[in-house]
Formats: sequence, C-alpha cells, structure tokens
Amino acid sequence: MSYVKIPHPFAENILKLYEPQEGILPLIEPGMTPAQLIQRAMQEGLYADAVIFLAHGLPVREAVWWGCVCAGMRDDWDEKQLGAIHAAKAWVHTPDETSRRYAEQMANEATLQNGAGWIAQAVFWSGGSITGPSDPVVPPPEYLYAHAVGGSINLTAILPDGAQAEARYHQFIEMGINIANGGNGNIGSAA
Repeated sequence: MSYVKIPHPFAENILKLYEPQEGILPLIEPGMTPAQLIQRAMQEGLYADAVIFLAHGLPVREAVWWGCVCAGMRDDWDEKQLGAIHAAKAWVHTPDETSRRYAEQMANEATLQNGAGWIAQAVFWSGGSITGPSDPVVPPPEYLYAHAVGGSINLTAILPDGAQAEARYHQFIEMGINIANGGNGNIGSAA
C-alpha cells in the first residue's frame, strides 16, 4: 500500500530526512513502504516514532493540517492555545507570509509547553525566514517544521497526564494515515 500524499515510495527514504530514534530503526527492512513501517511501529507500541516518521513523510501543509486536526480533538485548550491552533489552520488555508508571521506570534503567546504552541511553531518553521522581518533572511533548516508537527502531536496525545495517550495515538495516527491517503483527517470523535 502506498499513501498518495507521501512522495517517498520507501520508508528508508523518509528515515534519511531526520535522525530517527533507536526504537524504529530495527523495524526497517529493504523495500518497506511507509505504510508497512507505520503498521509495524504501531504493533510495537512505538507511537511517538510513528508520528515523527509520518510528519516527515507528509508534505508541509498536510503535516501541519494533521497537527491541527489532532489538536482539534481536544477541548481543554486555553484562549492563547486556541489562538495558536487557529493561526496554524489559517496558514494551511492561506500559506502566505502574513499567516506565517501571525502563527509565530501565536506560538509565542501559547508557549511551547503544549501541542497548540508547537503546531503554530511548525507553521513559522515551514519556510520564509526565522529571523525578524527586517533582519537578513535566514531560512529554517529543512524539515524543522516536521519536528515541530511531531512534537505537537506527541504532546497533544500525552498531556496532561498520559492517561489517554494510547487511545489518542491510535486515533491521531489513523487521522494522519487518512490525510496521507488524500483525506482531510476527519475520522471520528475525540478520545
């Protein structure tokens, strides 16, 4: 099985885009597809690894949208965190510099202690410059946004106390697979 939105046919190509954790590396076999590796990681309970892998495999807008959809499954965000999520969603719909800079502002307000702040940070790291608007242009490192998306989804699954983490991970990864298959991530209700 291949995911229509993931441009890499083999899992090993995605693993070359970042430094994967030790847990997922022994699962890889030559010629394994992204779908096969995600399935195997899920079977082994390597949920965080599967999230980071899929975040790197998806194109930037789809990855950020996945983080937004996962964050939308929670109903315990404060006003600043909701602002960060809304800013990230706005960028997905209108991926311009104004939306990107607004997401930066909202990430700072929400802080990076939660998944909402990290999804807005992912938008800021999606392109453009990571310095101030009047400073010399410094582009973000490639795939830095994917690390932020992975962090967002992992924190959204785990916080506040980890009690619902496994159920959330299953739901969130299913949502990511739906997006990878060309869907919008809408698979059901909150965990």
